[in-house]
Amino acid sequence: MKKPKFALTIILTLILTTFSTGLFAQDQTFSYAYISIKGKTFSKKLKVIVDFGDTPEQIKAGEEYSEILTNKKSYAAILNYLVENQFDLVETLSLDEYSSYQGTGGGSTTGIIFIMRKKK
Repeated sequence: MKKPKFALTIILTLILTTFSTGLFAQDQTFSYAYISIKGKTFSKKLKVIVDFGDTPEQIKAGEEYSEILTNKKSYAAILNYLVENQFDLVETLSLDEYSSYQGTGGGSTTGIIFIMRKKK
């Protein structure tokens, strides 16, 4: 059962990496972004956390992006939004977390991490 999920993650990663070409240049407030996207298995709700850095401006921008992107329903919609806002995809990582709370059974959270670079 784990192999099909892993294969699907690999295929999605390859597709998203293929579509990561840049188009425009803008000002550069932050150079890189770390976008963590998590979702429960078989759920359309995605939790997005955007990290631009440690400065107050970067933290505020990250929170704003996180709020906007959490309303998106797919990984592709999140990636498209970031590309529209002048980011290039640098790296895509798979995220699999398995947890169990005091023997009540296992729950899984899966997701993707996008490492993005602001276009120059």
